[in-house]
This record gives sequence, C-alpha cells and structure tokens, in this order.
Amino acid sequence: MIRTFDTNICSYILRQQPVAVLQRFARVRPDRIWLSVVVAAELRYGARRLGSARFAAAIEAWLAGFAIRPWTETASHHYACIRHDLEQQGQPIGGMDLLIAAHALAEDSVLVTRNLREFARVPGLAVEDWAIGEEP
Repeated sequence: MIRTFDTNICSYILRQQPVAVLQRFARVRPDRIWLSVVVAAELRYGARRLGSARFAAAIEAWLAGFAIRPWTETASHHYACIRHDLEQQGQPIGGMDLLIAAHALAEDSVLVTRNLREFARVPGLAVEDWAIGEEP
C-alpha cells in the first residue's frame, strides 16, 4: 500500500513529534510513501508565515526524505469530479485539501491525515489517521 501525507499530519509530526506516530512512520518503507507538491508548498508557506528559520530548516529536512510528486493532469480530472460532486451535495472541502485529495486518488494512494472529517467526504479516497489516540 502506497501512502501520502497531508499537510496537517506533517505539521503535527514536525511540531509535536508524537512517539507512536513516529514509530508507525518508521515502519513504512521509504519507497511506499510520497508527498504532493501541494503539501510541500503549504508546509513552506507555513514556515514563511511563522518567520522561523529553524522551522523552515526542519521542513526542508523533512521534505528531503520524500519523493515529492508533481500535480498531474490525471489529478486535475479527479479534482473536477470531486469538486463538482461535493458542491452538488452541499459538502465542499477546502481548496488545498481538494487538491491533495485529488492527487492521492490520481496516484492510487492512501491519504494519512488528522482531518478525517473533511477527507472522509471524498468518494473513493482511502484515509488513515495515525494520530488517533494521541494527545491533541
């Protein structure tokens, strides 16, 4: 099973360093995980907004451990379908989360997140929350 991580789980790991999540992460083969360029952009923006050189360096070190995949034309098709369907149902999700979900679907990957409420609305998207049971 190939997994990708959304922005909030990455930020949670970087900021809190939760032991159980880090142990689970360590058990996944590096060739079975990747990050969307959208997640990389959001993490870099967050560091820039904080103005913390130390956090920016931590993010760059974190990103260096992943294959960063570009957003693809296939992802754009998933985006269009997901956005249309969720808007028709009156259940839209945030724009960046929509891009990340579409990318995960395009790459046939499980999305690891701390935001199950939002991502669970995306039809066909497999999601996991590795932080369940962790302190907030």
